[in-house]
Amino acid sequence: MNGVLLATTCCCLVLCCSTARAEVVNDTEPFTGLKTNLMFQVLKRLDEIDQRISQLERRIQNYHHLGKAEIADKLESISDKLDGINKTLRQNVGTYYGTCREAPALMTDVYTIKPPASSVAPFRVLCEQGYRKGGWIVLSRRFDGSLNYSRDWVDYRDGFGKPEGEYWLGLEKMHRITSTDYFHLLVVLKDHLGVIKTALYDEFEIGNEASGYRLHLGQFVEGDAKDSLRPSDGMKFSTPDRDNDEHAGSCAAFYASGWWYRNCMNCNLNGQFKQFDPNNATMNWFGFRDDLQGLKEATMMIREVVS
Repeated sequence: MNGVLLATTCCCLVLCCSTARAEVVNDTEPFTGLKTNLMFQVLKRLDEIDQRISQLERRIQNYHHLGKAEIADKLESISDKLDGINKTLRQNVGTYYGTCREAPALMTDVYTIKPPASSVAPFRVLCEQGYRKGGWIVLSRRFDGSLNYSRDWVDYRDGFGKPEGEYWLGLEKMHRITSTDYFHLLVVLKDHLGVIKTALYDEFEIGNEASGYRLHLGQFVEGDAKDSLRPSDGMKFSTPDRDNDEHAGSCAAFYASGWWYRNCMNCNLNGQFKQFDPNNATMNWFGFRDDLQGLKEATMMIREVVS
């Protein structure tokens, strides 16, 4: 306990000593001049606790012989425990934010957020604060190929990588965030020649695990990358070890990556990080240049709709 308190105190001191930073608003390309904070080590332990509680929730939901009232009582008990954890975290390691809109403006960085009306513990995300007026929660970011995206269901569910670099936030966190409000989706892409194109959608929501983390996609608003995500609308997520597509085979196994495949896809931002592949097993977006060859960078980010 003393060790945890000491580590927490050190984290607070680091935050208090940090100097304010200014970031130039940039509507041409996100993540310009990106810097990152030293974040709380205690969150790693909190993430482990939250994952264990999520596993317990799933186990309880599978006990069909239990009465609804008994299940509700058990889930309420779990929620109360999480609320206690969140209060302790707020008291001992400082403030976290509901979304990236609440994080410091003009400071693109890694922040800790906790979606409103969600029992999930606070977690770290990259907030893009300088691009298109900021407030964007980055769900996935790829730019150098350092992170392997050929992973199984559990990894895609829980997330992998680090927000300071390449990372996939995780389907469960995406569900918890998007179930609390209405969100726009912005996809930012760059090819190997440095050409940048975007695609903006007016609604993005991920269902829960029982639904297979089904994708709900709103209308395509604008963007020169065109609407290549449309075939994925309404589809469950698939991974090499869990086939949920409509193809006779397994799209996820063939392309060695998880995605909302249908039969199979017009884009796959989790594909292999290479420019050319005869089987189109690349990180691609068909509307970028009407082919499925590999892109150099790809980012998915969301921002809540303000009425």
